[in-house]
Amino acid sequence: MTRDPLPGLCASCRFARTQESAKGSRFSRCLRADEDPRFMRYPPLPVRECSGYAERAEGEGESLPNGY
Repeated sequence: MTRDPLPGLCASCRFARTQESAKGSRFSRCLRADEDPRFMRYPPLPVRECSGYAERAEGEGESLPNGY
Protein backbone atom coordinates (compact mmCIF):
# COMPACT_ATOMS: atom_id res chain seq x y z
CA MET A 1 0.00 0.00 0.00
CA THR A 2 1.34 3.48 -0.86
CA ARG A 3 0.83 6.57 1.23
CA ASP A 4 -1.26 9.44 0.01
CA PRO A 5 0.87 12.26 -1.41
CA LEU A 6 1.38 15.32 0.72
CA PRO A 7 -1.09 18.05 -0.24
CA GLY A 8 1.55 20.78 -0.58
CA LEU A 9 0.03 24.28 -0.42
CA CYS A 10 -3.43 22.82 0.11
CA ALA A 11 -2.41 21.86 3.65
CA SER A 12 -2.51 25.50 4.71
CA CYS A 13 -4.87 27.09 2.15
CA ARG A 14 -8.14 28.59 3.37
CA PHE A 15 -9.90 27.33 0.21
CA ALA A 16 -8.93 23.63 0.55
CA ARG A 17 -11.21 20.99 2.03
CA THR A 18 -10.95 17.21 2.27
CA GLN A 19 -13.58 15.24 0.37
CA GLU A 20 -13.98 11.54 1.20
CA SER A 21 -15.55 9.06 -1.21
CA ALA A 22 -17.96 6.30 -0.20
CA LYS A 23 -15.05 3.85 -0.53
CA GLY A 24 -12.87 5.84 1.88
CA SER A 25 -10.55 7.56 -0.62
CA ARG A 26 -9.70 11.15 0.31
CA PHE A 27 -9.25 14.05 -2.08
CA SER A 28 -8.23 17.67 -1.66
CA ARG A 29 -11.07 19.87 -2.97
CA CYS A 30 -10.51 23.49 -3.99
CA LEU A 31 -13.41 25.79 -3.10
CA ARG A 32 -12.11 28.48 -5.48
CA ALA A 33 -13.13 26.18 -8.36
CA ASP A 34 -16.79 26.70 -7.43
CA GLU A 35 -16.66 30.29 -8.70
CA ASP A 36 -13.54 30.49 -10.87
CA PRO A 37 -13.00 28.07 -13.77
CA ARG A 38 -9.24 28.69 -13.73
CA PHE A 39 -8.98 26.39 -10.71
CA MET A 40 -9.31 22.60 -10.69
CA ARG A 41 -11.91 21.24 -8.28
CA TYR A 42 -9.60 18.32 -7.36
CA PRO A 43 -6.02 19.40 -8.16
CA PRO A 44 -3.28 16.78 -8.54
CA LEU A 45 -1.15 16.66 -5.40
CA PRO A 46 1.18 17.95 -4.22
CA VAL A 47 0.26 21.51 -5.19
CA ARG A 48 3.53 23.49 -5.24
CA GLU A 49 2.27 26.69 -6.93
CA CYS A 50 -1.19 28.23 -6.99
CA SER A 51 -2.28 31.74 -7.97
CA GLY A 52 -5.35 31.37 -5.72
CA TYR A 53 -3.49 30.33 -2.58
CA ALA A 54 -4.46 32.21 0.58
CA GLU A 55 -2.99 31.14 3.89
CA ARG A 56 -5.54 29.95 6.42
CA ALA A 57 -5.73 32.03 9.59
CA GLU A 58 -5.19 30.15 12.84
CA GLY A 59 -8.45 28.49 13.89
CA GLU A 60 -10.08 29.14 10.51
CA GLY A 61 -11.77 26.23 8.75
CA GLU A 62 -10.35 22.82 8.07
CA SER A 63 -6.66 22.00 8.13
CA LEU A 64 -5.33 19.22 5.90
CA PRO A 65 -2.82 17.08 7.81
CA ASN A 66 0.52 16.37 6.09
CA GLY A 67 -0.23 12.69 5.52
CA TYR A 68 -3.88 13.37 4.89
